[in-house]
Order: sequence, then C-alpha cells, then structure tokens
Amino acid sequence: MSEYIKNKVNQAQLLHEEARLKAESGDFAYKLAAQSLQSHIDELNQIQSASEISPYYEILDLQVKALKLNDGSAPLEFVSKFSEELRKTLGYAALRLISGGISRKRIPKDLFSELDLRLSGLLQGSTRFVISAAANRDLLDDGLSKGAIERVFDVLSSLGKGESFLNAINTLGPSSAKSLRDFLNLIKSESAEINFTWNYSGEEVRSWNGTKEAVSSVAQALDLTEVVDQDKVLFHGKIELLSKRERIELRLVDDKLIKVLYPKVLLQRVSELHLEQEVTLYCQVTETHNPLTDESSIFYELLEIR
Repeated sequence: MSEYIKNKVNQAQLLHEEARLKAESGDFAYKLAAQSLQSHIDELNQIQSASEISPYYEILDLQVKALKLNDGSAPLEFVSKFSEELRKTLGYAALRLISGGISRKRIPKDLFSELDLRLSGLLQGSTRFVISAAANRDLLDDGLSKGAIERVFDVLSSLGKGESFLNAINTLGPSSAKSLRDFLNLIKSESAEINFTWNYSGEEVRSWNGTKEAVSSVAQALDLTEVVDQDKVLFHGKIELLSKRERIELRLVDDKLIKVLYPKVLLQRVSELHLEQEVTLYCQVTETHNPLTDESSIFYELLEIR
C-alpha cells in the first residue's frame, strides 16, 4: 500500500473508531458519521487494490468530475464512448510506435491483445475509471504500453502550445491525435474535468490535471493542427546520437543536424549502426503547423537505411 493511501486509511480508521464508540452510546449523528467513514475507508482500499493489480500492468486512473458523474455512476453511452476513444488513442499510438508512418491504418487485433487494455475498476470520488494495460517491460524498462501512454502524456502536458506540442503530435501520430481529440471533446461536452494519473508497480509515473481550460486548450490545438506529408528524401551524414528512445541524430554534409525518429520494426537494423558512422537514411519528411500559435515544425521519420 502506498504511503499516501496508508496514511489516509489510518486517519480515517482513527476517526471511525471514535465515531463508532460515541454511536454505541446512542448518538445518532455519530452513527451516521461512522457509516460515512467506513464507506470512505472501503473506497480508499478499493483505490489501492485497483492501483496494485500487478507489477505487470500499467495502471491509468482517470477521475472524471462532472455534475452527471458525482455519485460514482455514469451513463452507458458516456462509458462506451469514453472507453472506445481511449482504446483507439492508445492503439494507434502503439501502432505508430511499432510500425511508423503517418497514414491512418486499421489497428490489428493482435496489437490490442498485446496491450490487453481492461477496465479494472469503476470507483466513486466523482467517477473514477481504472484502466490496466499489460506492461511487458524489457530489461531496459521499456515496453509497448509504456511507450504509447508516454506519448499521450507528452501531448497533454504540452497544453497544446510550443515546440513541445508539435514534437509530441509528430511522435504520437495523426490517427492517435484524432482519437485523443475526440476523447477530450467528450470530456468537454459534459463540462467535466479529468485527473489523469499513470501508475506502475504501485508508484506514480506521471499525472495530468485536466481542468476545463486545459482540456479545451489541448482539444482545440489537436483539432486545428495539421500534419502534412511533405516528401520522402535521402539524407547522408554522420551519426552523432543513437538513442534507445527511437531517435537518431544525423549531422548532414552541410553541417545541419536533424533528429530522426525510427519505429521499433527497424530497431534491429538501427542497432547495427554506431556513432560517427556515415550512413544514408531514407526518411519521410512532414511539417506540423499549429495555427493557434502560428508555429511550425519539420519532422523526420526513418523509412529505410540505405
């Protein structure tokens, strides 16, 4: 049990015991207080149980706060749309992480099987959706679900502004970005806020406080930002950086430095490269433009090593 939840449970149990003793003497007000505190203790234990399903799962705790969702229940239509847009957001992010490319593709069933997305809990405290995804982290503490979730958080954390947003959109990909936009617009349509927390092995990895303003800002930026396929180009130069985070930095003959993203499908070929090696990379070049801020960014993605 995390220290935060443990402390909350201990505090609630002390108050519950005090209220219970006074309730036994016939004080009706304390009887109600004891019942309320017991319910709170049960909820805290539920939250902890849901967040500690297994060290083999990434856990997403999404707390949606809206008038229609105050009692911990939610309309089925909302639950259905909420689940489907989140499922597609992570699915397309994972597909881009593995295969690359910006064109929309159908997400294969075996990819969803590998992600193993599940609704692991529906808790009170407004309405809290606890979603689990198979971690399958490797010896470098990396995994498909982790990479997909990380890319979503990068977009959310940018608040739809600056170079960090443009880079995050390029990395996430247009299809996942569209589903994330639809997900946020669903939250927005309910005049809701959302607290988005990512836990792994009982520890918080990242969180995002989706206030109404934050949700609206990111949703609007996603709606208006364009990712345009410019061309496919051969680049020749020396490798200055090789990263396990799917990135290569290449110094071109004109001394320009470009950062190239590569999908996991090319990891074996990339692992054969070394620093200072002269290579020719065949890349897809795209431009991302955010009309809200009038900012643009050029993005390079590896297609082939020549």
